[in-house]
Amino acid sequence: MSGISPTIAIASGKGGTGKTLVATNLAMTAARSGLSTTLVDCDVEAPNDHLFLPADATIHDVEATIAAVVKDQCTACGACRDACMYGAIRILAGTVVVFPELCHGCGLCTQVCMTGGMTEVPVRVGELLIGAVQGMPAESAQLNLVTGRLDVGEVKAPTVIGAARRRGEASQAQLTLLDAPPGVACAAVAAVRGADVALLVTEETAFGMHDLDLAWRLVNTLGIPAGIVINRAEEHTGGINVTQWAIESGIPVLASIPFDRRIASAYADGELVIDAVPSEKERFVQLLERARELASGSSVTTQAGAAS
Repeated sequence: MSGISPTIAIASGKGGTGKTLVATNLAMTAARSGLSTTLVDCDVEAPNDHLFLPADATIHDVEATIAAVVKDQCTACGACRDACMYGAIRILAGTVVVFPELCHGCGLCTQVCMTGGMTEVPVRVGELLIGAVQGMPAESAQLNLVTGRLDVGEVKAPTVIGAARRRGEASQAQLTLLDAPPGVACAAVAAVRGADVALLVTEETAFGMHDLDLAWRLVNTLGIPAGIVINRAEEHTGGINVTQWAIESGIPVLASIPFDRRIASAYADGELVIDAVPSEKERFVQLLERARELASGSSVTTQAGAAS
């Protein structure tokens, strides 16, 4: 873990909490502060950071390695089927069949095959769009955007996420932000694993509270320090109190973004909140400072004035 060039994941237990809002505005805030920044959109099934941060992007294919049968050498002995722990290989009517959606490309089937009847082939599963964000002020550091995009009909989101993260980390920026997919399944794990800190974006609703707990359990299991960002915070929450839960759980609330029509309108129009609502600039400056402190191992307490 590096406090000098931290990797910060923006995650949530459910969709629609405002991860993209936080990720894009935090990335621009960091770049304008003079930090070279790379934002990696790991929500590969529905990436949308580029709608707020248009970039001059180049496209790169992402391939996965898939098991394949060499028919003239396969004897259908069943060794590959028995070895595959993912159930990707079956013998149907005396013929070995590979289900590519289940294949993890581990290569074990090729190792146990004694006849050369199994091999591996590359298959395109998605693409990366990589480029510098347009329209940056001359005094700002560079802001790069890496967007992972899973091909329609493909299921190997972790493969595309891994490729996106490797390209993002290769930029050697002073700050790397990972906009993770919602939930706590394999794709979310691939996006946040190894991050220096996770910002868990939530809302003060029953669903938001329930899924925040799931997200917290995930990052805690992975050993990632976490802080909470409450979005659409308001006074009347029907008894849902994220701040109190955070205090009881020992998790700092790093920012509380108000339920404000101006913010919602700016987001709907594809604008950055820090530009459309100038009063929000300082909130994201403070969030950046607190997130970097947490990534460096410093103790951070719940933000004063967080919604209750």
